[in-house]
Amino acid sequence: MRFTSRALCCALTMLAPIAITAQSQNLAIDFRTTVTVAGTPDSGVIVGRAVGSGDKVRMDLTMKGAGAQVSPLAADGAMSMILSDSGKTVTYLDTKGSRYIRMRPAEMFAQSQQMGMKMNLSNTRATVDSLGPGPAILGHPTTHYRIGTGLTMNIDAMGQQQTVSIATTSDYYYATDIKGSVNPFASFSGADMASTLSGSSKEFAEKMKAAQAKLPKATPLKATSSATMTIAGMPPRVTNTDAVVTGIKWVAADPKAFEVPASYKALDMSSLNVQQPQSGGAIPPN
Repeated sequence: MRFTSRALCCALTMLAPIAITAQSQNLAIDFRTTVTVAGTPDSGVIVGRAVGSGDKVRMDLTMKGAGAQVSPLAADGAMSMILSDSGKTVTYLDTKGSRYIRMRPAEMFAQSQQMGMKMNLSNTRATVDSLGPGPAILGHPTTHYRIGTGLTMNIDAMGQQQTVSIATTSDYYYATDIKGSVNPFASFSGADMASTLSGSSKEFAEKMKAAQAKLPKATPLKATSSATMTIAGMPPRVTNTDAVVTGIKWVAADPKAFEVPASYKALDMSSLNVQQPQSGGAIPPN
């Protein structure tokens, strides 16, 4: 992308709302996500654990490769993040540097528009298809859903115009015998970004809401996706994501795990040198 406001760039890169359903216990999920970008060495592997408690989820991640960068903080291979307000607020933790940054992606888009950036959405779509039973994963039966999202963003900022098209298709396999809903894969972009952008279009918001209603309130154990980002005048960027749960159990998590330590220093986006956005895999609407 040749231009973008800082807020838009950050939001495109860092969106990470996670689907959360309130539970009295804590669901702990170990997972592995592989991200590859067609035709480039920009790939990565993310290994982590997601622990859910009420409307909050904590994720502790180990990342390797440029395609695995999901945080605005330089994490040096490891980072943590806390999702609160049912995923509307994202707090990134740099445990090595004792720093954190908190953001609400939807508000970032609203603020960027107030600063003069204009963004119109067109060619929007959000679809969900139920494909019946899926394979057993870790001994748990699953049901298979295919999710598709697409949109074209026409951006006008700083006297320049840019058109960006994003299309994603993903296959999700939800456990049918696990009570509780935590989506450990939802931080790796795609339709999560589309969900936040729906605030810029009433029509798109309605499509996203209708799609969300078709998805089960369950925990996905596997997801594969392909996301294509096309910027006018540049070759398409195709990102493929393969994510799978490697372990799942109920635990009694320490409530302090969902809080920022008092010794951590708060940062804001203006203090960070954010690079060109990455395009992630497709994630179902929250």
